Amino acid sequence: MSPSDYLDRQTSLQRLRAFGHRWTTTITNWRESGETATEKKYAQSFWADLLDCFGIIAARQRLFEREASRASTGKHGWIDFFMPGAAIGEAKSLDVDLTAAAGQIDDYLGGGTISQAEFPRYAILTNFETIQIHKLDTTDSAVVFHVADIAAHYDDLLFLIGADTLSREEEEAASITAAELMADLYVAVLGDDEVDEPVGDDPNVPASPEDEDEREATTSILMTRLLFLLYGDDAGLWETDLFYRWVDQETTAASLGPQLSQLFELLNTPVSRRPKRLPDLLARFPYVNGSIFADEIGMEYFTPETRDALLAACRFRWTSISVSVFGAMFQLVKSKEARRAAGEHYTSETNILKTLGPLFLDDYQARADRLIRNKSSRLKDFDALMDEMAANIYVDPAAGSGNFLNLAYARLREIETALIVEKRQRFTTTGGSAMTLFIEAEQKLSIDQFHGFEIGWWPAKIAETSMFLVDHQANQKLAKAIGEAPERLPITITAHIHTGNALRLDWREVLPLPKGKTFIFGNPPFIGQYTKTDEQTADMKHVWGTDYDGYLDYVTGWHKKAIDLYRERSGEFSFVTTNSITQGQPVPALFRPVFKAGWVIKFAHRTFSWDSQAPGQAAVHCVIVGFTKDTTIKPRLWDYPDVKGEPVEQKITQGINAYLIDGPNILITKRSKVLSPELGTVIKGSQPTDGGNLVPKAGTPRPTHDSIAMKYVRYFVGAKELINGTDRWCFWMAGDDFNPGDLRKSAVLRDVTQAVQKMRAESKKAPTREQAATPHRFTEIRQFEKNYLAIPSHVSENRRYFLAQRFDPEVICGNANFQVEDPDGLQFALISSSIFITWQRAVGGRIKSDLRFANTLTWNTFPTPELTDKQRSAIITGGQKVLGARALHPDRSLADHYNPLAMSPELLSAHRALDKAVDTAFGAPRVLKNERERLEVLFARYAEMTE
Repeated sequence: MSPSDYLDRQTSLQRLRAFGHRWTTTITNWRESGETATEKKYAQSFWADLLDCFGIIAARQRLFEREASRASTGKHGWIDFFMPGAAIGEAKSLDVDLTAAAGQIDDYLGGGTISQAEFPRYAILTNFETIQIHKLDTTDSAVVFHVADIAAHYDDLLFLIGADTLSREEEEAASITAAELMADLYVAVLGDDEVDEPVGDDPNVPASPEDEDEREATTSILMTRLLFLLYGDDAGLWETDLFYRWVDQETTAASLGPQLSQLFELLNTPVSRRPKRLPDLLARFPYVNGSIFADEIGMEYFTPETRDALLAACRFRWTSISVSVFGAMFQLVKSKEARRAAGEHYTSETNILKTLGPLFLDDYQARADRLIRNKSSRLKDFDALMDEMAANIYVDPAAGSGNFLNLAYARLREIETALIVEKRQRFTTTGGSAMTLFIEAEQKLSIDQFHGFEIGWWPAKIAETSMFLVDHQANQKLAKAIGEAPERLPITITAHIHTGNALRLDWREVLPLPKGKTFIFGNPPFIGQYTKTDEQTADMKHVWGTDYDGYLDYVTGWHKKAIDLYRERSGEFSFVTTNSITQGQPVPALFRPVFKAGWVIKFAHRTFSWDSQAPGQAAVHCVIVGFTKDTTIKPRLWDYPDVKGEPVEQKITQGINAYLIDGPNILITKRSKVLSPELGTVIKGSQPTDGGNLVPKAGTPRPTHDSIAMKYVRYFVGAKELINGTDRWCFWMAGDDFNPGDLRKSAVLRDVTQAVQKMRAESKKAPTREQAATPHRFTEIRQFEKNYLAIPSHVSENRRYFLAQRFDPEVICGNANFQVEDPDGLQFALISSSIFITWQRAVGGRIKSDLRFANTLTWNTFPTPELTDKQRSAIITGGQKVLGARALHPDRSLADHYNPLAMSPELLSAHRALDKAVDTAFGAPRVLKNERERLEVLFARYAEMTE
């Protein structure tokens, strides 16, 4: 039963008043007659009488005398009153202290008999005169009242009909439990704990039932149907627990399979065409129609364990789930890894709303709030807004199990319901005569407006089913608010989940042209340059054509499909993507065609940690970018000081550019030569390709016993050694002092070069095999003969300054670093400044969130103006002060010096002095205060220098 199928509020209040009077009179009679042992005689009638006040017929539900173990003794006892997932009740005799009853409840709940799926949210205790209500998952005080006052506590009792408000956390927890129940049932049906199939974004996910094992395909369809029946049992699609009672009372393990086939056929048959002499419980099921039960599936005989798993699922309260969260996890029941992850894989509503909210929900909510708040709003204003929402189509082209579509529809229906409620309160009478209102005409939003593309048939089926469940939830809320809602059975409308590869489908043919706008949103798969399959690379070339840049992430294919679709329709779009699309080389490749097509950034969330649905996949660093063609709109931007923390909205003065920065819309392209004559040419360090022989791992002892080998030992600095100050060495036989004869004299050198030769000769790469002829040398030698600056390829995003260190030519620089000649220290000073790391953060690439230095992109484009002698001297002096501050603590590594929580006062002071010299040289009137001010200067300089 749904809230609309129970008694209305006024009827329930009337019955509660009568209940209070009746039992108060009964208690008076007991006292006068000396009645004792009232608990055993009257408990069930008390509970049944109370439930009847809400229209619950206790006889239809197995609510009384539930057997359970006691935690304290391990022995069995009997719970007076039990509603799985909702309430547990205990009655004591008149005048008995209820403290003991509360202890008894705790004893039962801790006894291990009650499963997590059945665990109640409330306990209700009574000694007939006093009633106590405890919410079990909080430390809030119990609600306590006299039975005579029960009508005043109507709202406190709504949990009996599932109408109390669940928090988002409670819904998500319930959804995890529900997914675990379905995973248990899935395994129980197949009888194989090792069943395992690709799910999520796996390219091998089955595209149709014919692409997978027949039993697994049949079980998948069965699971979708069982979900519908389980949910319908609690949600008022038919009598409460009708399916549960049918399974429990009418089936056995041996008959369950064939009887389910009979039930499915019945649900797909209009009542008028059904057999005349159906068993009573079967006859009560309505005609469902739609696609859920349309196809006949081959059923098999099940084990007792299968039936037990189904009954366990029946005892769960399915109306407590968040359909969007549950659906995301339900599609993963086929994955062994996901099943064992105990509900870790789902996307929170909070994260989904970061996409949907600023795209369209926030605007519609704000407009609805204004209409409701404004007492002069007209009837046609309400109708116009509802018509507008109903004229759009809403599309997720990477729908998965439909969680974005679910939440979008649910929130739009909440807005529409609020408008309907207010509209009825204001306009039910006009000129003193009552208006006739038909809910079928008033309620206009429909799941028919929602479209999804999904490559896998199984998540597509879940998405289609879950949209119907979300629609029913929305109708329940509408019925609770106004007392009526549209009738959805038999099913005549569905969401449109199109199965296929979204990058190969023709969106213009699949999606209807609406009267209103087309909103596109979702979370397409993130697959980078080096992990795309050949088929996925072909997808990208198909979508992008000659504009395809091999560095573009797979997710950008959805951007191109969207902008192509909007050539002939209006609307806006937004995707969750890997943060790589706003960093480094891929930025111009994506954003140039987007901007050229007339789009601007409407809103964006900078890098944050997104909780992934994919089994076994850790949280990934994402951005969200929403696009519009409305250039009058005020853009919104959120930053994340902690990528796992809460967003902080930023003030926007110019607009959001492709790097998600408040600044001019400039695209930085890589350069083979430096933009500024003040900068030296940066190259990679030397590459050994040696299998760890020419450059042994850090900590390896030097061959001091071999004096000839020691002639060629040099300090070696890779990125880790540079940052952490680790001691490492290498054999360097590339100088003028190398004597080939020493290989014959030194066993160490001979062994090393033979090992390198073997490793290179066995390589799969032809250039490496060619280098086997010179195994004593690094394969790529780029060592400077003068003092140079070593720059690590990657630096933690938490560093306040980019790290670099100067070395003499005797220290060999490895290819995990870049290097540049730096005779006077100018290069060191520039790269150590705040203005450089600001540029690096803005336009450079990243690995996750770590800053990735690139000579072509972040150094060659660094817009350093031409310096006067005075400016150059001041900057070099500032760099020397930084080196001097480091020298005060020579034992500290760069990582220690630049620990963001523990930089020394002297080093901070030196960097501030350096920043003053650099900032003013870039044209600032004073030292710049923050990243925003520096970016304004940097983009202005870049624009000037590239005009």
